Amino acid sequence: MCGIMGYVGERRDAAELVLDGLRALEYRGYDSWGVAVASGGRVHVDKRAGKIAGATTSLAASGLALGHTRWATNGGVTRENAHPHLDCRARVAVVHNGIVQNDLALRSRLVRDGHRFASETDTELIAHLVEEALAAATGPDRLVAATIAAFRSLEGLNAIAVLDVETGALAAAKSGSPLVVGVAESGYFLASDATALLAHTRRLAFVAEGKAVLLDAGRARLFDVASHREEPLALVDAAWSVGSADKGTYPDYMTKEIHEQPSVIARIASSDSGVGTVASEVAAARDVFAIGCGTGFNAALAAEYLFASAGRSIRAARASEFAHCLRLVSPGALVLAFSQSGETIDVLDAARAARARGARVLALTNVEGSSLFRFADRVVPLAVGPERCVVATKSFIAELALTYLARCKLADEYEAGRDLLNRASADVAAMLVDERRRAIRAVAASLQEREHLYVLGRGLGHVLCLETALKIKEVSYLHAEGFAAGELKHGAIALIEEGTPCVVIAPNDETLSDVLASAMQVKARGAKVIGIGPEPHIAFDHHVPTADSGVATFMSIAVAGQLLGYELARLRGHDPDMPRNLAKSVTVK
Repeated sequence: MCGIMGYVGERRDAAELVLDGLRALEYRGYDSWGVAVASGGRVHVDKRAGKIAGATTSLAASGLALGHTRWATNGGVTRENAHPHLDCRARVAVVHNGIVQNDLALRSRLVRDGHRFASETDTELIAHLVEEALAAATGPDRLVAATIAAFRSLEGLNAIAVLDVETGALAAAKSGSPLVVGVAESGYFLASDATALLAHTRRLAFVAEGKAVLLDAGRARLFDVASHREEPLALVDAAWSVGSADKGTYPDYMTKEIHEQPSVIARIASSDSGVGTVASEVAAARDVFAIGCGTGFNAALAAEYLFASAGRSIRAARASEFAHCLRLVSPGALVLAFSQSGETIDVLDAARAARARGARVLALTNVEGSSLFRFADRVVPLAVGPERCVVATKSFIAELALTYLARCKLADEYEAGRDLLNRASADVAAMLVDERRRAIRAVAASLQEREHLYVLGRGLGHVLCLETALKIKEVSYLHAEGFAAGELKHGAIALIEEGTPCVVIAPNDETLSDVLASAMQVKARGAKVIGIGPEPHIAFDHHVPTADSGVATFMSIAVAGQLLGYELARLRGHDPDMPRNLAKSVTVK
């Protein structure tokens, strides 16, 4: 969940290169940041608590640097706990993504052996382990040998990177957390996400599980952690451009990515885009499970509802809870794994466990070369371009569109489904600029001082309830709860009192009359009702209209929910791109 960036090469502005890369990675961790350079035979470090935006550094000119943005796990958010961490001699600097599960045992042994610690983190002990291993290593590859030795003593899923002054090189090793190498004319880069490298190169190598790399000014090399043997380093050309990762003229990434959604929907509607793959895999499977976390789970739940309407049973499960369903998985089963980053550890663990029981894994992910991308039996890339805002928007819309069209293909309604998606794309594009955007701002203004909000819906609308509530919670910190409207009388209605805000998801489908009945029930108890859907109703105090695009109306409703969360965040003074305590890629449990 942290950001790693390193450079070794002929350029002397390594600190600035790394600092720029860290800004591109800040969505991966933004509690604190730090950069280390090699200069004058020692490591020099500049690190600070807080966000990196606008930060500068006066570190010395160098061709070797390593940096990090942190999302705190072990130890509080302080300068001392920020990475990089040094060994006793200030020869090596270490950054780390993950949790060392045998931290206490290793630290106790290192303290007994005389090593000094300056932080509360589990990362710092890695620097001392590398220090010890380097003292016993020889030969030109001694840095990667020492890094592997330290890495193999760690329990848990980790990615580590090491800068060594004496060899003038970087080394790294990984399990469970992403690492990518970039090859440029001026040198070699190391990062935890390809987006940090696009300004310098599109020639990338994604580091696989159980592998290590050694980068110096002359070459980049790959090693197997278990055997120490060197292996070929496979390079690929990144599909994304640097422009696609920029904010452009938008005030923030969330706005940019929301505005990209009409073209995402239209692209999926105009080409197969993996729809046939999803449909054929679902049709051929004995049993089908859909898994994800957060927004990914909501996409999985949408798949359950959508395919049910075509007569195909899919069981949606939260990936973090999937272990309790594993006895239901048998050879011939299919797991649809939804993950924007492709690095979500709970999704990866669930996919591995399902494959061990004979299931096939079909991944729907946005990051080519990610761990899930490489692990899955088949992959449908979401292909929406970089999603830099921590909360998911356009990746969710792509997941909905893909699964909806796959359902239509199975039901022999493919052309009709494409037409409805195109109508929804046009409606979303209009919503972003017409009076509905102003109406959503007005609704947000009426809610900004509230402490609680509830979102009601039925059927596929229930999924949109969960996702709308999640967006509002994530970016505005207003407590929002989504629940099936039919559950009102079974307990939830006790929460409704005079003035309680209730958002009602009201598409013009078979659920409409029941949903409106629930709206009247909360209205009768004093609720302030905000309706989202094609038609107004007497129960609605505010109405955000959408076009009637049949089943695809859920696209417009989902975007209206995103906009409501965004406007609430803006009015309440919060950064929508980097919500507190959240990170884009959840690589630790």
